[in-house]
Amino acid sequence: MTTLPSMPLASTLISARTHADFLAALLDGDRSRCLALTEQVLRSGIPVLTLYQDLYQSALYQIGELWASNRISVAREHLATALVEGLLNQVYPRVIAPHRVHRRIVVASVEGELHQIGAKMVCDVFEMHGWDAFYLGADMPTCELLHLLREQCPDLLGLSLSVYLHLNTLLHMLDAVRAEFPILPILIGGQGLRQVGPSLVLGPAVHYVADLDALNRFVADWDQTAVSALTVTTLPTIQEAGP
Repeated sequence: MTTLPSMPLASTLISARTHADFLAALLDGDRSRCLALTEQVLRSGIPVLTLYQDLYQSALYQIGELWASNRISVAREHLATALVEGLLNQVYPRVIAPHRVHRRIVVASVEGELHQIGAKMVCDVFEMHGWDAFYLGADMPTCELLHLLREQCPDLLGLSLSVYLHLNTLLHMLDAVRAEFPILPILIGGQGLRQVGPSLVLGPAVHYVADLDALNRFVADWDQTAVSALTVTTLPTIQEAGP
């Protein structure tokens, strides 16, 4: 039997029992139980943002600890990650705001990155605020990203870095975007930037955000004419441990 790592709860809105049950269901690959617990949380009136950050993210961090200490296999970690991604798809109809603000964001993981749940949650936060979010997933080639930016003309670009070894790739992508879209605001974030420090990539109209709450405030305070004056913030760090 796997001994689960201790993890301080991010919120008292979701009980310790629910946290433990959800983590156990993820490790067992029990899709129906994970969905039932998700529905239970939402029926209790807890916001989707809290569900994402205080249940899904917390569980993924714990699973990351288990994988890093060789207490679960890569296959088990991938299974849990895939289950959470599936749950995001199930919850998505509750995310879309009926009122649209006619703004667009393109979000992708850096070329070479295989992790994408954090980027997907970021898109959902923008959708909650009425934005149209274009989610490109993991391992986005720079040339294809530029092509889509030309097509969609977004108000904002979000890039996620989960593994610090891909930092140079992120810097290359930023340079390529800046060369063609010099005033496009960019959000960056992810576990990789926590390891190397976001100051290495910050620049004009490049912003860094620590969690979903900070991102939620960023979107709520958005003003296209004052982006450069916003306090530096960043995309959430969502750990999907393992290769």
